Amino acid sequence: MTGTVDDFFSVTVQPRGALTCVVVAGELDLATAGRIEPEVIALIDSGCAVVEIDLRALEFIDSSGIHELLRCRELAADRAVPLRLLVAPGPVLRALTISAVLERFDVEVAA
Repeated sequence: MTGTVDDFFSVTVQPRGALTCVVVAGELDLATAGRIEPEVIALIDSGCAVVEIDLRALEFIDSSGIHELLRCRELAADRAVPLRLLVAPGPVLRALTISAVLERFDVEVAA
């Protein structure tokens, strides 16, 4: 099988009304972790009042990805910027629930 990491993962930033959303798609694992945090930092540094990370298009997350989300949460909390997750029912929501980190975030579960 040929392909690059970018074939399986993407991060885009989209304005959505009063907040700015980091949209994550594909598989967030050891090979792709580290690409969300710089976007969150840039949004916080630019004065974004609320940051939302949209994980609805994410198909898989491992402990590396969960750790990155926790780092983003800490960065936002340190600067008093609300950070929320938008998650669809499925494997990513299950992984966040099983790892006992879901309650650390402001989360909206939506299809």
